[in-house]
Amino acid sequence: MQREFEPIRLLGLQLLGKLLVGIPSEKKGAILFTLPTGKYRKEMTSAPQLFFHVISERLLRFPPSDNSSATFFDVLLGRTSPKQVLQEHSQSDPSKDTNSNASSLDHFFLPRILEHGWNSWLETSTDLDVIKEYKPAPKAELDNVEINELILGQLSSSYLLRDILDDIVGSLLQTSSEENIFLSQPGCDNVLHLLKLIQELLVNQIGIKLLFPSPSTTDESSSDDKWKEDIKLTVNEILDAETNGQCRRFPWSSCQFAAGDEVSDDWWSFFDKVWSIICNLNGKGPSKLIPKSPQNVVAPSLGQRARGLVESLNVPGAEMAAVVVSSGIAKMNIFADRATILRGEIFPRIFFHLVILYLCKAGLENASKCVLQFMSLLPLLIADDDQSKNKLHFLIWSLLVVRSQYGQLDDGARFHVLSHLILETIIYGKAMLVTNILGRDDSIEVNSNKEAGFILSFIQKDRVLATAAYEVKHMHAVQADRLRNLQKLNSKLNERFTKETQLVQIVDDQIHLSISSALSSDDSRKAAFQLAFDEDQQIVADKWIHIFRALIDERGPWSANPFPNDALTHWKLDKTEDKWRRRFKLKRNYMFDERLCQPSSSRNEITEPFFDQPSFSTKVPEKMKRFLLKGVRGITDDSGYGLFEDTNDTSESSHSPSENQNQNNAADSSDHRTTVQNKKDTSSANGDSDYTKVLCSVHCVLVTPKRKLAGQLNITRTVLHFSFDFLVEGTGGSSVFSKFKDKKDSDRKNELGCAERLYGCRDSLIRINGGLMQNQSNKIKHHRRWNIAKIKGVHWIRYLLQYTAMEIFFDDSNAPIFLNFSSQKDVKRAGSLLVSLRNDALFPKGSIKDKNSVISFVDRRVALEIAENAKERWKRREISNFEYLMILNTLAGRSYNDLTQYPIFPWVLADYASENLDFNKSSTFRDLSKPVGALDEKRFKDFEDRYLNFCDPDIPSFYYGSHYSSMGIVLHYLLRLEPFTTLHRSLQGGKFDHADRLFQSIDSAYRNSLSNSSDVKELIPEFFYMPEFLENSNSYHLGIKQDGEPLGDVALPPWAKGSPEEFIHINREALESEYVSSNLHHWIDLIFGYKQRGQPAVEAANIFYYVTYEGAVDLENMDDMIQKYAIEDQIANFGQTPIQIFRVKHPRRGPPIPIAHPLYFAPQSITLTSSVSSTISHMSAVLFIGLLDNTIILMNEGLILSVKLWLTTRTQLGGNFTFSGPQENFFGVGSDVISPRKIGTFLAENVKFGRQLLATMQINSDKYLILCGNWENSFQIISLSDGRIVQSIRQHKDVVGCVAVSSDGNVVATGSYDTTVMIWHAFRGRPSEKKMRTANFEISENDHIIMERPVHILCGHDDIITCLFVSTELDIVVSGSKDGTCIFHTLREGRYVRSIRHPSGFGLSKLVATRHGRVVLYSEIDLSLHMHSINGKHIASATSIGRLNCMELSCCGEFMACAGEHGQIVLRSMHSLDIVWKYPGAGKGITSLAMTREECFIAGTKDGSLLVFSVETALIRRGSMPQTSVKPSGAG
Repeated sequence: MQREFEPIRLLGLQLLGKLLVGIPSEKKGAILFTLPTGKYRKEMTSAPQLFFHVISERLLRFPPSDNSSATFFDVLLGRTSPKQVLQEHSQSDPSKDTNSNASSLDHFFLPRILEHGWNSWLETSTDLDVIKEYKPAPKAELDNVEINELILGQLSSSYLLRDILDDIVGSLLQTSSEENIFLSQPGCDNVLHLLKLIQELLVNQIGIKLLFPSPSTTDESSSDDKWKEDIKLTVNEILDAETNGQCRRFPWSSCQFAAGDEVSDDWWSFFDKVWSIICNLNGKGPSKLIPKSPQNVVAPSLGQRARGLVESLNVPGAEMAAVVVSSGIAKMNIFADRATILRGEIFPRIFFHLVILYLCKAGLENASKCVLQFMSLLPLLIADDDQSKNKLHFLIWSLLVVRSQYGQLDDGARFHVLSHLILETIIYGKAMLVTNILGRDDSIEVNSNKEAGFILSFIQKDRVLATAAYEVKHMHAVQADRLRNLQKLNSKLNERFTKETQLVQIVDDQIHLSISSALSSDDSRKAAFQLAFDEDQQIVADKWIHIFRALIDERGPWSANPFPNDALTHWKLDKTEDKWRRRFKLKRNYMFDERLCQPSSSRNEITEPFFDQPSFSTKVPEKMKRFLLKGVRGITDDSGYGLFEDTNDTSESSHSPSENQNQNNAADSSDHRTTVQNKKDTSSANGDSDYTKVLCSVHCVLVTPKRKLAGQLNITRTVLHFSFDFLVEGTGGSSVFSKFKDKKDSDRKNELGCAERLYGCRDSLIRINGGLMQNQSNKIKHHRRWNIAKIKGVHWIRYLLQYTAMEIFFDDSNAPIFLNFSSQKDVKRAGSLLVSLRNDALFPKGSIKDKNSVISFVDRRVALEIAENAKERWKRREISNFEYLMILNTLAGRSYNDLTQYPIFPWVLADYASENLDFNKSSTFRDLSKPVGALDEKRFKDFEDRYLNFCDPDIPSFYYGSHYSSMGIVLHYLLRLEPFTTLHRSLQGGKFDHADRLFQSIDSAYRNSLSNSSDVKELIPEFFYMPEFLENSNSYHLGIKQDGEPLGDVALPPWAKGSPEEFIHINREALESEYVSSNLHHWIDLIFGYKQRGQPAVEAANIFYYVTYEGAVDLENMDDMIQKYAIEDQIANFGQTPIQIFRVKHPRRGPPIPIAHPLYFAPQSITLTSSVSSTISHMSAVLFIGLLDNTIILMNEGLILSVKLWLTTRTQLGGNFTFSGPQENFFGVGSDVISPRKIGTFLAENVKFGRQLLATMQINSDKYLILCGNWENSFQIISLSDGRIVQSIRQHKDVVGCVAVSSDGNVVATGSYDTTVMIWHAFRGRPSEKKMRTANFEISENDHIIMERPVHILCGHDDIITCLFVSTELDIVVSGSKDGTCIFHTLREGRYVRSIRHPSGFGLSKLVATRHGRVVLYSEIDLSLHMHSINGKHIASATSIGRLNCMELSCCGEFMACAGEHGQIVLRSMHSLDIVWKYPGAGKGITSLAMTREECFIAGTKDGSLLVFSVETALIRRGSMPQTSVKPSGAG
């Protein structure tokens, strides 16, 4: 509605007026003037009302111009174009002149238009600029006038109202010249209301001095002075009564027409027109108005200007105007009574006021004319009622008073005019005056002026006083009503002004907000680009470092120490967790400080600070320097280097386009390769903006064991991104969030500054000097990303005993992350959003959701449900003790990331001195029903005395001053393992603690926990799965003990035989023993259950220092920040009691079920139960047996594929089989799913077809077989639903010699004769996806099972690859080769970890690896088996009985079955390779083998038969099963 849109606004006003014409006459007035002001909006119910309101609200929202003001003025009076309305109205009379005056007041044909609309119009039009700036009178005249009232706060009452009324009166007179509207309704009624408005103006302007003059000092009228005194007293009494005795105030005391003031010609012109109106209304005036003399012509009035502007627009008139007018005329009789009443009230009073005004102030000529007009109308005033008599008496008295005061004017001529008027009045009213003469009081004193006395004899004083009192009351009522209206209108104006002010403020705020939003958006955009640039720099720098290490490591092409070598390698803990939350793996520590291997006296720990630097003792070749510098220049000059060049370079092949597009692949999206490509793809595709939009951004602290990083967490639909801000010192509690500040960089960096920063980044990125590589500026990763689709759990947990943290778990071997927020609100909002996004990513709208795959935000309620479910499974022996304890620790908020609440495990053994352990003796085990502090009776007595005698008003009593789990305890145990070594030294002021106080012996640690009053510590999970923490493999110089012995590895109990692996194995076996299984629930009650708090805890002597308990201190509402920080430090260092999970007594575990695990309880119960002969016409060896659900996949020699059913008691009973049932078990091979058929492909000539060339995989519900060894160097995907080849992939440069599939079916690894290993991702597209777009091609979901491009190309071998193992759970790829070595790479990043070599250097034929971190290698050259840990340590060796054709692992991973030409199956322990049992075959050589979930064997023979080995239930039930010598730790 700005100036440039003025035509639109004018048209809108015309439309509004046109619409209003159609409103019924009786409703038009109210609606006309309430709509534009926005009134009654809440009461609007009809569509037209709302429509009118919307239009008017838009029109009045902004200040109007002159054009729109005039148009608005005209529209509000009820018309659109006056010319059109007049023409249409006059069409009923053809004799009328079609060119009649365009200024006729057609709105006067609307019933009661002024009565309804006058005040509303005044109120509505206050915003019009034309009215606000209206100044009709000269400034000199205004200076002489005291304006004592404002209409609507901004309008001078006298001049504005006079001009408005004058314009209307003039228009009426002009209209009456064509058609006398005064004699018809509703025009007559409207004219009478107009006269009422004029009369109110007269009352306001004439004042009380003219109507009730004070007594004079002349001698002429001494008798009327007495009357004046009486009238004055009457007036005062009335005013006193009206004001209730308060100070009287005459609003009209200072008026335009006070004594001595001159009245302008404008006013007389106006009064003349009023006389004409009165005469026309009574049928006494002339038919036409006398033309004004030239000197009296004035400028067009406000109304005339308004109509002129309107008519200049030439907008068509309202078609309904004539109808409205006609309907108004037809209803004349309705308003007849009202007009009569109004006429009786208005005429006498306005006559009286005008006559007095003319006689007192007008010139003699005008006064004479007025007298003549008055005399002509005088008969209309004469009536026979009592009130009319009183008015007549008062009129005569008033004329007599005027004559006495103004009769001397004009040389006495005015006296004669007044006398004539008085005489005529007496003559006309003699009928009402005769009674007065007859009733005259003779005692009236007659003065010397006999004429005046004669006139006074005709009137009665009582009637005069009564009329005077009535007129004063009326005047006072008019003024009071006027003041009330003014106050009401002023209040409305104030309200409107307030609204306008608020509107202006809102508009200003919106503008400011828009500007701020634009600036903020621009700043955010720049910040996002800056973060993206920094992240790219970090990613590419890490990538180049990876390339550097890959090139110079022991298997790299530029290695100075090729494998095998004697170089000392330093290791640190890899945070990768398996599904049991075990962290097996170690990774290379490139930042190891060699000085830690030296005595402290030779270290310069204080004066020479250590900077992390890679430990490379070899000189880097000059070619490597040039290569790296060239790469760095490529980074700084152009970060958008091509990702898909057609090379076999590992750095290029690691960027998989499919990985970056597909949300369900197995790779970690935090992997740097995906970050770069993700940003490039999303920036180029408009459709991906929804995926990059930040849905939640919040400050948080990323808690890791090594450090705490404060920064910003941004959540998009697909990615969780953390941007590092600053390093947190101390506990990382509430004080951290007070340090967050908005860091907006106001300086705009120019191109030179950016270039300088780039070159500075290049210089700091890589510095090569004598083989050293430093990157001090990037010591901490500033950007971290995680794929939301890979989230498998979001847990709401505590940090410093406050529920402000969450831990996020992933299903792709990515380590969990621990985030602490400032409030519970933030953590719940972020956690709930992550869960929702993850579920939406896996199950889009319209897809069928798998209930087992949908996750929930694990709050306290959900955690209790999970705990109850796990408890039932544990009772049924479906999960092990270790698994159950890890689940409880996780649900209780115990985390590897937060050392202050590390997972807790119990001491289970009490005997650390015997050579052998007897698990059948209860004395071998610790009493699990008591806390550690109560195990020794003597020491417990001291604790009990302290508890009973402790008295402190602020601190509750407690048994134990220390806790069973704290950061110090964790660092004490893990001292020899990085990063805990560094953390221990940091805790001890940069050095190791005294050697005698360090963890040096298992036995001494247990004894100390029984005897030391400040030591009640329990164990940590590593005691049950990780032997490496017991060895000083990094050769730290830990100090010299008091006995002079240097401290090295942890001293083990005698029964461990000096082997950390044996200790871990036996300790785990003890944890899973029957004694612990039967008593573990007691310990659970103490740590996680009902004995943790309250009276049961007191009775169990399980009370610790109060700050270790949740809710003991209200940190959230603590105002003293110093005290708050002190308590947070105390909580962080002293220990924290876990979240209480169970509130009732925990049940005992159920009895063991031998039939569920026959290999563990009774391996001898498994025998050959059935044999299935080959159905193929010519007998051929079964070279491969695969199991997928309830199907058996067979591949015979000659590429003959068949699929059969695997029959079990469970499948026969419809899935209702339980081991506790009485039925006999049945296992066997069923009918064909796919009849035998030959695969239509050809193998390479030099390939020996066998087990290593085949693998099965399942994607959703589809099953596939992968076949390698093809002559065109490809591998093929075969559908097991129909046996056809659905995909063929060719990327290797030579024959593909082996294949492996991860247990979850997400990853495929292929090994080739070209000595490389390629990693592939299975395509698990969303159900709603039809196609998946990559950078260079499109993949159809129906045709492609595996992505066409490899994720990694792993190098390092010198000969063909013969065997593979891949695990997403362990994040590892193990490859064996004919070169006699086995290489370990990480799966997610493809980084080299280590190599293992056959002792004799013979080529490797087969390998198997378990989820427990054991790898077994087999060489058919010397028939040897060698077992290593996942960290490369040799554990055991054995020699096979004859050549092995197959090696398979049990589902639990504790047993390995071997078979070969000798025709028997040998079961070996995966702890020591010892033979557990031998199963004789049917005298046939076994060529393939598989182990089912029920621990049955399915063997394929040379003649094509299938042998089934299953359990004999009867043998188990007879109880004649000797216990095996090897008890796997993972058994239930």
